[in-house]
Amino acid sequence: MHAHGHPIRSRVHAGAAVLLFATSAGVHAQALQVGTLRIESTPSAAEVELIGGIAGTTPLTVSERDIYPNNYPDARAALYGTVTLRHAGCEPLQHRVTLGDLKQDLHLRLDCVAARTAPAPRPAPTSAPTAAQPPASPQTLPQRRLRQLQVLQELLDEGLISPAEEQRVRRRILQSGSGTEPGD
Repeated sequence: MHAHGHPIRSRVHAGAAVLLFATSAGVHAQALQVGTLRIESTPSAAEVELIGGIAGTTPLTVSERDIYPNNYPDARAALYGTVTLRHAGCEPLQHRVTLGDLKQDLHLRLDCVAARTAPAPRPAPTSAPTAAQPPASPQTLPQRRLRQLQVLQELLDEGLISPAEEQRVRRRILQSGSGTEPGD
């Protein structure tokens, strides 16, 4: 017997500790992974535009951060969290990406029949122009989410929160507007 204990037993305990650490590190790394979204369209080969600009043509796989970035130009705020598809002979299609979309592939069908017919003339407005009204609320939620994500990124950059905390809060921010409430 060894003076400090059994040498084989201490090696087994050390091996178990290393295995436990490696397993928990793998689970931790999975929790930090940023999701991806595969975008397909009918017809295929549609141009995909995200908040950062043209991302490519369908079928295309993009990162969650390409759709919901922490930083982007103010002029593109209306495109936050959206995918816009364009195809020759089709009406452009804009789709707001939800948490449910991020969990599965996104398949969008463009309206190509309507684009082939001449557009109907628009009737003259019967009431006062809407330009005098304050901005519509659909931009309010994305702007609020953007500010939250910017603050979150600043906290991470300054080392005030860990990457795991940043990812957890980021998911909650993105879930808040998708109709799915977190189950805490």
